[in-house]
This record gives sequence, structure tokens and C-alpha cells, in this order.
Amino acid sequence: MINSKKRWYEKDEHLGAFFALIEELPDDIQCEIAVDILMKTSELLDRKYENIIADVADYNPKDYNRWYDKNPNIHVAIESIKDLEEDKRDEIVKELSDLILKYYPEAQI
Repeated sequence: MINSKKRWYEKDEHLGAFFALIEELPDDIQCEIAVDILMKTSELLDRKYENIIADVADYNPKDYNRWYDKNPNIHVAIESIKDLEEDKRDEIVKELSDLILKYYPEAQI
């Protein structure tokens, strides 16, 4: 039986592919991307990144079993964009896809 429940990011083809790519990156590259995601989210929301982290801190990654919960940095970053408007998420994906290629040129987007 195939699991037909999609995660929130899998409902968007580009976002799902972007996160699948991040999942395959080495941990150190994931941490770099996490910082970039958080900084871009902070810019788009015109909020201090510390406040975004505080909002996400209410979610304990140990309570979940998602791939990104294993890395606290990527957990915060992904949760920070969960409730963004689609156009803002698209902007992050577009900009950060280029950064992934910069950090990890072997990546296939």
C-alpha cells in the first residue's frame, strides 16, 4: 500500500524537489543552507531571525520523526518557511537553489 499522505512541502512540486535535494546534502552543507533559509525568511518577513527561531522553538523536533528533525538547524529553517505565502517560498527556493550549487556543485537541481 502506498502512503498517499503528502507532507506540506510535497504538495508543491518545486518545494518538494528542493527539500529532497537538501535531504541528500551532507550535514555541514545542510547547516549552511539552513542559515541561508533563515536569513532569507527574516528578510522576507521583515522580522529578526531571533524572533523566528523563538517561534519555531515551540516545536520540539524530538516529538517528530521527519528527516529534517534530526538536524536542529535544518529543522528551524524548514519550520520557519512552513507558513510563508507561496510566492515568498518560491523566492526562497529560487535563490537558495543557486546557493546550493555554490556550496555543493555536484548537486543536481
